Amino acid sequence: MDGGVPLDSLGPGGIPGSQEEMQQRQAQQKQMEEQRLSILDQILDTAAKDRLQRLNLVRKDKARQIEDSLIKAATTGQLRGKITDEALIGMLDGAAAEGAPKKVAIQRTKYNMDSDSDDNDDDLM
Repeated sequence: MDGGVPLDSLGPGGIPGSQEEMQQRQAQQKQMEEQRLSILDQILDTAAKDRLQRLNLVRKDKARQIEDSLIKAATTGQLRGKITDEALIGMLDGAAAEGAPKKVAIQRTKYNMDSDSDDNDDDLM
């Protein structure tokens, strides 16, 4: 190292933060994560929770997206009861359909002069 300030000790805007500020931010992040897990525990049944944990092992971004939408729906009162495994599968299928790349079909036009039957390669020899 060049003897400068470590990047992980920088505060907002690249200004060096104190050790106490870093600990405070870490504690706040930990509390927010515990709150997320608590909400998910309340709205997911056991099978759905297991499926979401397995998805988190493979696709963290997709699992986080589904978790965020579930938490948003729960906090706005859109959910009625616990989310079952089947309902979670439906959400995953819907999310997969949204994120799927669109297929592009290229259709070439054929001109009268491009016909293969008119092609005579005898003149090339």
